[in-house]
Amino acid sequence: MIKAYFSLFFFWLIIGFAPIFGGLSVNVIDGVLLVFLSSIIGFLYFVPYLIKNKSFCLLFKKNNFIPFLVIANFGSALPFCCLLYALKFTTPANTAILNQFELLYSFIFSVIFLKEKVTFKQVFASLLIILGGVVLMAGSVKNINLKGDLIVILSVWMFQASHIAAKKLSANIPCQVLAAAKNLYALPLMAVLILIYSNTIFIKPGITFYGVLFYMGIIRYGLSYLLWFWTIQKLSLSKVTAIALSYPALTLILSCLFGYDKLTLYNVIGLALSMIGAVLLSKMITKEVKYEQQRILPD
Repeated sequence: MIKAYFSLFFFWLIIGFAPIFGGLSVNVIDGVLLVFLSSIIGFLYFVPYLIKNKSFCLLFKKNNFIPFLVIANFGSALPFCCLLYALKFTTPANTAILNQFELLYSFIFSVIFLKEKVTFKQVFASLLIILGGVVLMAGSVKNINLKGDLIVILSVWMFQASHIAAKKLSANIPCQVLAAAKNLYALPLMAVLILIYSNTIFIKPGITFYGVLFYMGIIRYGLSYLLWFWTIQKLSLSKVTAIALSYPALTLILSCLFGYDKLTLYNVIGLALSMIGAVLLSKMITKEVKYEQQRILPD
């Protein structure tokens, strides 16, 4: 349980950088091609584990086929292409902030499909995170672009569909296999999208390109997938989703450092609200971890 808690923290750090690298990628590689290449690299990241543990058979087991398709295409291929496309019309900070709409989908999906209980404290803490995002957005009204922002809002539900499928499978399948499947099963759809949009595909090799590809392939599609599946295997999906979605606080700071945004009073207030909400949820999870440890310890 403690390992899952730290996994969540490192996952939060990684996704905080995601919109920044997404913004850097816009001028050096087409979004569809980036997701395709990153999925290949992400899959190769887990090949040594699959070989060592003779787990390739799990990737092609009949009963896992449909869930793997859902995990891969709703958790990677489709939403990431949408988000990378949205970055052509909106800023990395806006993209990160609007990702918080996933909280609403998380509550609905977790209650309906996982039968998780959502407490008043959990809702209050999550609303603080959302309110922080609203305040951050209010301070960046001039950066709002309806087209790009709506693309983000209407696509993030896919992540929750993927998480639900993974949560249901995670009890019987190692996290490394889930992460490998998420990359592998995304490739056919990505190949089709590349063929459809072949006339817009471009790539500009250079330091920025290789830096983006390393981050997306190894860190984002490799390590962060493993951390996330390990986390949701051990902890409440709705709670960890809420904490993970406080990452715009980190993204905004990074976005200011890279010159995409400027730190304002709105930003400071928004950051404070989001982090307070994240801390409250973190304490709730800490209590769950301590309770679980006491429950399994022998008398």
